[in-house]
Amino acid sequence: MIEIVVTSFPFVLRVIYLRWRGMPVTLYNVHRALVLWFTLALVVFFAVFYYYPKSYTGLVPFRTVPVVAENGGTVTDIFVRGGDKVSVGDPLFAVENAVERAAVEISERKVAEVESAALMAVLEIEGARAALDAARAAKGQAELSLADHKELQARGSVAFHTNQLERAMSTLETRSAEVRGAEAQLAAAQVQATSVMPAQLASAQSSLDKAKVDLAKTITRSYVDGTVEQLTLNVGSRAAQAAMSPAMLIIPDRKEAERGRIVAGFSQVSHTELYEGMAAEVACESNFNIGMRNTVLPARITRIQGPISAGQMSPSGRLMEPAERAKRGQVVVHLDLVHPEHRDQLVPGSACIVQSYTTDLKGPMEGTAVAHAVEAMGIIKAVGIRIKSWLGLASGIGLAGSGH
Repeated sequence: MIEIVVTSFPFVLRVIYLRWRGMPVTLYNVHRALVLWFTLALVVFFAVFYYYPKSYTGLVPFRTVPVVAENGGTVTDIFVRGGDKVSVGDPLFAVENAVERAAVEISERKVAEVESAALMAVLEIEGARAALDAARAAKGQAELSLADHKELQARGSVAFHTNQLERAMSTLETRSAEVRGAEAQLAAAQVQATSVMPAQLASAQSSLDKAKVDLAKTITRSYVDGTVEQLTLNVGSRAAQAAMSPAMLIIPDRKEAERGRIVAGFSQVSHTELYEGMAAEVACESNFNIGMRNTVLPARITRIQGPISAGQMSPSGRLMEPAERAKRGQVVVHLDLVHPEHRDQLVPGSACIVQSYTTDLKGPMEGTAVAHAVEAMGIIKAVGIRIKSWLGLASGIGLAGSGH
C-alpha cells in the first residue's frame, strides 16, 4: 500500500496539471501517467521486497527442562509450587525412601563391622610378633644347648651322652620350625591388616556411598536456576521416571546474551540478500502498545543457519519420497538486539515481525546512484512495520498475514 502511494506522484501531478489548465480528466489524458505509475510501482515493489526481506515467523526462543523422578515411587513431599524461583540444588519433591534408608543402615553396620575387624587385625599383628619373639628366644636356647653338647663331645667328657645330643638337635629343629611358623603368621597378619582389611573397608564404604546416593535420589533437586511451571504432582501420586510424563517443567533463567535473541524464518528466495551483520527491526506482539513505545526494536543478524531444516532426513525402514517433503522450508536466522537495555522488553515465546534492511549494497551496483536509491527505500519498510504493528494492536488480532 505504501509503495502504491509513493509511486502515484506522476498520476497526481498529471491530474493537478489538467485541473490547472481547466481540462477534463479522462482516461486518454492520464493514460501515460497511469503507465508510468504502474512501471514505477513494479520497480519499487521488486526493489523493496527483494532487498528488504521480511519474516512473520519470528519468535523469542526459550528452553524448558522437564523434571522427572530419578527413583520412581510414591510422592511424600512437594517443596515447590508453580511460579516459584529455584536455584541449583534446591529440593523439588521427595518419594518414599524406606528401602533406601534400610540399605544405608545395613551398609553403615557393614562398615562398622569391617572397621572392628581391621582393629582386630592390628592386634593380631602384635600377637604374631610376640609369638615370633618367643619362638626366636626358644630357638636361641636350643642352639645354646646343642652347642654345649657338641663342646662336651669334642672334649670327650664323661658327661657327654649321644642321646642328649640327638635330643638337642631335634629340639633345635622344632624351635626353628616354630620360628618359621611364627614368621608366617606375622606375615599373614600383616597382609590381613594392610591389604585385605583396607580392601574390604573400601568395598563396604563404596556400598555405603552407593546406598547414600540411592537415598539422595529419592529427593529430586533442581539442576538449573529458573522458574517452576506446569506442576502436575500431588502427594500420594506416583512419580514417573519417563521424560514423556514430567512431574513439572523448569524454565531456566536465560543468560545475558540469550535474553536479546530472536529467531526468524525467511523465504528461501531471500537467502542471497541476507548476511551476518545485516540491520533489522523487530516488532513482537507482546510489546504492542498504543503509544508505540518500545514496540519496534533495532536488531542485527548474528547467524544464518546453513542447511534448511525441511530437507533433513532421519534413518527409517523405508526410502524417502521427495513428494512427502513438498512443504518448503525457511532460512533460519538468529538476531540479537542492538541495545542491551531492550532485552528486558522481550517476553519469551512472543511472536514477532522481523524486517531486515539492506544498508550496504554489494556487487556491480555498489556505490552507484541506483544502490543509494535502493538503500533509501528502506524508509518505506520502516514505516510499514510500524503501521502493521499499530493495526495489529488496533484490530486485536495481532500479527495477521504471512506475506509482505
